[in-house]
Amino acid sequence: MPIVEVLKFGSSVLRSTEELAIAVDEIYRRWRSGYRILAVVSAFDGVTDRLIGNAERLFGTDCPEATASYVATGEQQTAALLVGSLVRCGIPARFVNPSEIALIAEGSPLESAPTAVDTTILELLWNNYAVLVLPGFFGTSASGQVALFGRGGSDLSALFLAAELGGACRLLKDVCGVFNDDPARDSEARRFSSLSWATAVDVAGPLIQPKALRYAQTLNLPFEVGRPNEDRCTLVGGPADRLAPTSESVRRLRVVLLGCGIVGRGVYDAIKRYPERFEICHVVVRHVERHADVSGVTTDLSVVLGPSIDVVIECFGGVERAYPLIAAAVMGGKFVITANKAVVAAHWNSLSRYACGNERRLWFSAAVGGALPALETISGLQIPICEIRAVINGTCGVVLDALALGKTRAEAIESARDAGFCEADPSRDLSGQDSADKLALMIQAAFGIWVAPSEIPIRGIDSIPDNPGAYKMIARARRSRSGVSAFVAPERSSPDSFLGQATGPENRLEIELETGELIRLRGQGAGRWPTTISVLGDLHEVARIIETGCSQGNA
Repeated sequence: MPIVEVLKFGSSVLRSTEELAIAVDEIYRRWRSGYRILAVVSAFDGVTDRLIGNAERLFGTDCPEATASYVATGEQQTAALLVGSLVRCGIPARFVNPSEIALIAEGSPLESAPTAVDTTILELLWNNYAVLVLPGFFGTSASGQVALFGRGGSDLSALFLAAELGGACRLLKDVCGVFNDDPARDSEARRFSSLSWATAVDVAGPLIQPKALRYAQTLNLPFEVGRPNEDRCTLVGGPADRLAPTSESVRRLRVVLLGCGIVGRGVYDAIKRYPERFEICHVVVRHVERHADVSGVTTDLSVVLGPSIDVVIECFGGVERAYPLIAAAVMGGKFVITANKAVVAAHWNSLSRYACGNERRLWFSAAVGGALPALETISGLQIPICEIRAVINGTCGVVLDALALGKTRAEAIESARDAGFCEADPSRDLSGQDSADKLALMIQAAFGIWVAPSEIPIRGIDSIPDNPGAYKMIARARRSRSGVSAFVAPERSSPDSFLGQATGPENRLEIELETGELIRLRGQGAGRWPTTISVLGDLHEVARIIETGCSQGNA
């Protein structure tokens, strides 16, 4: 069973709605690493103080129960907006109310502490949602009223839930850990990589609220403190005090973006959220005049091989134009990130040396599943896989749903195109060829065997005899003693089955292990933002490798 990780986002990180996307990136990178995520959020910066002030002006201290209920709406609003942002990016997420999981608080309405929670409800919810989002800072009293945990309450509730769930906890702040002095005041201040309880009590405030720290110390519950989307952090409750190396300056990675269409523009906007970490040097397009609001636009393909370039992100699509650029970049020592499953599958034999092992330079997580972390999950399993089966083409899902509503084939395709889920030429999607490209990559990740897409039998949705709403385009691969058998075809699926419940652009993956255990994942597989978030996940991973000098095998 995946390990639970509680991610706590404080108001120093979620200052406003503008920072929700950064929280989404952090949640996604942890989910794709194999964790079940519980995100605990504070209200946006300044909101709690404003709500408390409003309550005091209206009724002073006469009704603490009303004040508690009113102030708790700050966290509830943030949690709801974060859920919406996650779902927009194709990540299955759900809002969880503290009362729903019986998060019991003891004490006064304005100053209480968590004492109990029904973790079985969270476990059941994780069967259907990858990410659960909980408003921090409050629970429910014995009488059923809202009870606040007081200042620092969100840190406390996150640590309490991590302890009850037997999971890890990471407190996300606006600094990359705990320092031996204020880094804003002292340029020589150094970060602790590990911090003992005794020292933490002396140096961690006000970064970590004392009552949260005391709670973790009492349980000997180590936790991490750091910035979103960075590996640098402080382990609080570590075995000893350790300072990080003095040379921790991180240079900006220089990026070339190939293409600025639906996905490319999404990637461009997302990278701009991290100006201290990435610099977009060039954006290669066909028509410069169409991208007046994009900096660095050019038609010059040679910028890919610029000596100062670290990362090339390919969003052109297709094979003929993309492959020479990808090949030249990886052979030239660049890291390359692409969502282009067709080019990777078509040229696997020549690209595979750059896609695997310790010297990996080609990253293509977004090529299969969009926001669904298919390749990362398959490659990360320690138990052998006997079968994979998946709905992995969002265009087919959207078109089949439209056909089920009585639209003609042409109308269904046009509606999918209008919604941004269909290429100008949808033939690769509707024929099953796109699914075969993705299945080939999943087979390689699951079984270490390359089966070319041309060797995988396919049938398209035009082969469906009647009632298209009863069918899903399913890709299957099974390993036996005689080898791997694979095919892609529409299948009549039970509406009660996991794959049969896929709707619209949603992708679903079912992995059957040799032990008989089933692993199930779902996420949106098409559209700008699901693809963008997967590309950003690869970019953050590449940044980690470049910054730390470490390496990693298949995603």
